[in-house]
Amino acid sequence: MHLTDAPADSPEERALRGAMAEATDTLPPLPDLVPTAVRLGRRRRARARAAKAGGVFGLVTAVALGLTLLNSWRGGEPTLPAAPVGPTVTSTGPGREPVHVEPRPGETFPHARLPEKQRARLDAFQQQAAVVLDEVLPAAVGTIRPLDNDVRFYRGEPGGLPYSVQFSVRPAADGDPDRCRDEAEKQVSCRPVELADGTAARVTLAPSNAHGALEVSLAFRHGGSDVLLSVTPDAAATAAAPVSPTELVGAADDDRFMELVRYADEHPILGQYGYGAS
Repeated sequence: MHLTDAPADSPEERALRGAMAEATDTLPPLPDLVPTAVRLGRRRRARARAAKAGGVFGLVTAVALGLTLLNSWRGGEPTLPAAPVGPTVTSTGPGREPVHVEPRPGETFPHARLPEKQRARLDAFQQQAAVVLDEVLPAAVGTIRPLDNDVRFYRGEPGGLPYSVQFSVRPAADGDPDRCRDEAEKQVSCRPVELADGTAARVTLAPSNAHGALEVSLAFRHGGSDVLLSVTPDAAATAAAPVSPTELVGAADDDRFMELVRYADEHPILGQYGYGAS
């Protein structure tokens, strides 16, 4: 398989897939976020491009200084109104051509084994998520396209080396959310942050490849789900992902992003132990 590794098939996955078709028959349609994203896109993208130079420079400098970015960061708390419930999703609007991922000989991705109705719902979710991620993440990440083998993964195409973007909302594990843990031996740095609505979250910077390029990720719990948003440099990249912790928190605070999170929390896209919704 190329581009990204699909999750391994497991007994739990097979059990979960058995309940997926029944679970999705009564689900309401996805909210349509595309018109809002298109309407606000140009203005937001212009602001993102204006901040691009400073954001990238600051993050690359942090690599040279030994992960000092989070130590000196004073994360902001942007406030945005809650998103209204959207109308029924339609096939209109700017679609994103999925990135095809070729399986290895004899390999079948879990996405391809889903019932047609469930696969169509996940594909529609990915299309809307790609548009929203494109608008809420910095312009330096590039145009966001979904990967066709896994609802969690997207690719940012800035014109040079691509970035891997992961956005997942899965039923929360038992117990409290994980706490921040620095791992000095692995050069992993984590800091607790707070979203605009008071939700506790954590931002992590960690080396992502043999060249020491950094990935940045944000994790928090919403409702009954654990949410993860991360941007990872290409395997050949030497620079950090062009997203600062403040920008990642701002993306999560955007009402369009949170509308996706609310939908996936109420009508699961992923299962706790497997790929399909439980």
